[in-house]
Amino acid sequence: MNPHDESRLAEHRHAFLRLLPRRVEAIGRRLHHFLQEGWDINGLALMHEDAEWLGAACRKHGIDAAGEHFSRLHALLGQTLQDQALPDPALGERLWHLIEDIGAAMPVGADLAPPPVANRADHGGRGETPPANYWRRWGDDAPPAKLSEVTAADMALEPEITGEIIHDPVPVRGNPGPAAPEWTMAEPVEEPRAVAGPPPEAPELELAPTEFISAADTVPAGIALARGAQSLVDDDVAGPVPDVVLGPDIRLGASALADVDAPLPPGMAAPTLATSPAAAPAQAPLPPPFRQSTPEPIVPERKAPMPTNASPPPGTRIYHLTDHGPLSLELDQRMEAAGYEVELLDSADELQELLGAYPAHVTLVDASFSDQLENVGMAVRAAAQRVSQKCLLVAISQEDDINLRLAARRAGVDSLLLEPTAGGVLKRLGALLDPGSEQPYRVLIVEDDRSQAMFAESILRNAGMETEVVLEALEVLQALQGFQPDLVLMDLHMPNANGIELTTLIRDQEQFLHTPIVFLSGESDEETQFDALDAGGDDFISKPVRPRHLISAVQNRVRRHRALEARRNRRTTRIAETGLFDRDVLLESLEAVMSEANERSEGGVLFLEIESVNLLRDRLGLTALEQLLTEVGKLLVEKAGPVPGARFGDGTYVLLDTEHDEAGLEALAAQLRGALVQHPFQAQGHPLRLRVSVGVCALRYRFPDVAAILNAVERVAREARTSEKGVRRYEPAKPTEEAREAALVKQIREAIALNKLELLFQPVVAVAGSDDSQYQVLLRLRGSDGKLLPAAEVVPLAERGDFIDDIDRWVLQSALKLIRDRRLEGRPLRLFVTQSALTLSDPAQATWLKAELAAHDVPGTAVVIELRLEDAATHAATVRQFCDAMVADGVQFCLSQFEAGTESERLLDQLPLSFIKLARKYTTTASSAALRDEVKVLIERAHRHGLEVIGHGVEDAQAAATLWMSGIDFIQGNLVQQAERSTDFDFQQAVL
Repeated sequence: MNPHDESRLAEHRHAFLRLLPRRVEAIGRRLHHFLQEGWDINGLALMHEDAEWLGAACRKHGIDAAGEHFSRLHALLGQTLQDQALPDPALGERLWHLIEDIGAAMPVGADLAPPPVANRADHGGRGETPPANYWRRWGDDAPPAKLSEVTAADMALEPEITGEIIHDPVPVRGNPGPAAPEWTMAEPVEEPRAVAGPPPEAPELELAPTEFISAADTVPAGIALARGAQSLVDDDVAGPVPDVVLGPDIRLGASALADVDAPLPPGMAAPTLATSPAAAPAQAPLPPPFRQSTPEPIVPERKAPMPTNASPPPGTRIYHLTDHGPLSLELDQRMEAAGYEVELLDSADELQELLGAYPAHVTLVDASFSDQLENVGMAVRAAAQRVSQKCLLVAISQEDDINLRLAARRAGVDSLLLEPTAGGVLKRLGALLDPGSEQPYRVLIVEDDRSQAMFAESILRNAGMETEVVLEALEVLQALQGFQPDLVLMDLHMPNANGIELTTLIRDQEQFLHTPIVFLSGESDEETQFDALDAGGDDFISKPVRPRHLISAVQNRVRRHRALEARRNRRTTRIAETGLFDRDVLLESLEAVMSEANERSEGGVLFLEIESVNLLRDRLGLTALEQLLTEVGKLLVEKAGPVPGARFGDGTYVLLDTEHDEAGLEALAAQLRGALVQHPFQAQGHPLRLRVSVGVCALRYRFPDVAAILNAVERVAREARTSEKGVRRYEPAKPTEEAREAALVKQIREAIALNKLELLFQPVVAVAGSDDSQYQVLLRLRGSDGKLLPAAEVVPLAERGDFIDDIDRWVLQSALKLIRDRRLEGRPLRLFVTQSALTLSDPAQATWLKAELAAHDVPGTAVVIELRLEDAATHAATVRQFCDAMVADGVQFCLSQFEAGTESERLLDQLPLSFIKLARKYTTTASSAALRDEVKVLIERAHRHGLEVIGHGVEDAQAAATLWMSGIDFIQGNLVQQAERSTDFDFQQAVL
């Protein structure tokens, strides 16, 4: 045997050793279910076939002991099937012990080492060397697995429950040969199986001679595979449910069992139990595999177009080379929920290795791996040639670049998706994986020469197209109505009417205005050919023609024609689940409306945003959030009536109204918002009220393009969050205001560069008295007229201009310098410093602040980072990461503009806060009795959380007295002292 063959054999053995524990576990799980719930003859037949080919593969790869046990298992089950009698308790016990014996006979440790690799450098130094007792990680004696050692098939996340789910692949085998039988897979597989010999000549999809599925073959509904994804665990998940352990080395996930407390048959020992933190979710059956009682040839049949929500073919396997970004995480969960078998990979080397062992139906490559497309493409093509099946390559890109398009073309990418949504990727995958769902191409052949017509018809029919021949030119219009062709293939010279005349008549029919017409003629005169094309023809093919050229010309024309028709149809077709339009369709309609020459006095765009959708995602999980947003879409369609709308992004919707003026648009926005905020939505069995803001932008302002109007309406929707009505109308900035804003941005940048920003300080005084000196730091910018501009005018411009982090870091550095100087004077103080959530979302910000604290020799306890409630709710996940990183340094956190609400309560649990600062509505003299009662409740809840409460913006003694009676801890405002440059307030003498 040559070294290449030895290497391939070693690779196959290693792949089989990785797969074997999972197959044994699947058989054990099925057997356990039978012992609890009763026997299923179909499931026994499946186990009988599994035992046969697993035994043969074990013997081939030198695992003789396990092979013998499989042979005995095969014999016992074979006798049972032959007798047509279900196993009695004694036979059930024997089967159980055989599974235990197989588990004990499987190799561990060094036997699982991978085959030698000639040059590790080609793989970046990466070696597939599993740790000792690799497959024993399912046992109760296994140490906790590191995330890097857990594959996507081992970690399954649900919207409500997380836990270890072991998938149960079901094999589909072809006709067995004298050696170990060949097989293909029709159910999801986590690891490749060893192949006994070269793959057989077979069509792309191979049906099993016999295939069954039993009630045991179930997985929890809504499973979503995502390695490295954030665990979406609901607050009220039940306690731990045990896993079942078969012998010393095999553990079955608790969620795979229908009822672990059900009694076993008489004489059957109960399995050992090991604790697992996963609760047992509801069970849902796997998609049924292809079923046939006897081998039958595959007969292609004409299918209706596949709906967008159709399930993928069973066992559709996708390798996803992913960077685990937000789009990828959502896409992975939605692909899994749709029924795909998804394997997540974060290394191109790992992907190429897995493709070499067991190819996938689709290889999906994220944008961050675009520079490795050509190498991945070579691996995909090599895998497709080796297994004689179609292996698709799909690439995702976040920008349109000609170099990337060229690289994708050279890599053999089947589809390059530019700036896609998760739904768009799913639709494209469905179309690529099931091209047979498309109706056959229909070609009408108009030719007076029967032999020529039959020749063209035979070529096109052999290519899978439907054809109809018209020998009489004057019957063409009648044939068009009856046959409804995708293309007309026409001779140029015919009696009674020539091809040019017929083309003119066809184009007069509105229905066939865009139907491709291709001339097939021996005419060599260029002027005549030009006249034919000028009359409405699309192409001219000269006789004689090669069959391949004819087929290609017809297919290309029909493909483009159908794509254009589908695009036209999309403009009037709504998404079935919600009644909304596709986003691209609505944007195309908006572009068409904006391109109208006349200036419109009516019509506009509405932008609706569900506030704090990130919090909802963390709370509900992606699947439950998707269901909620679908319900929102349905309600919008119901309330908006004829006004078309589309989902724009997560929690955002766009509506295009071409009838109302600005007042009518604003009224419609208020109506839709009212319907959404008052509707009793349900999420995971609990009522949920939504907070919604709406922006309105009229078309009459003549925006240059779609992007400009969308940016404007999105901005006013964000501004509407602070509006009492929750609705805000776009008003264009006056030229003087635009000039002032541009000048102010320039002035801010210069002030940062020249260190000319200013800080004021306002005392934060304890109502019970305290010697501690603490101040609120207030940012100011001195304008060109000498007046101080507040942070409210500076910060929004800095956030829009993407230089807010420069301002925030300047403020922090200035505050740390002041704290250092005061500590050197023996007068320590604490400063409350407001920071933008955008700055804290920068992964490098925590590292930077740690370094600054060390450089200034300032303890973290002297700094309180203040966040606005609205910003913290929007960026909860990234803000939490920053807070967690700084807590160890003693840095404290304060949540400002705090008010009652479910989001506020949730942030109290999510963020490591020390202070909250009440919204201004609670600290004014004119506050109502209801607000005074509400502030008492807020303060009591904050104290229960161990937080101290600050009353901000207190202007008079009456407001201070009200807050004091409510239990406030600190007062800040002009009543105590106005903001000043100095920090000399006498806290010891402060009397409220």
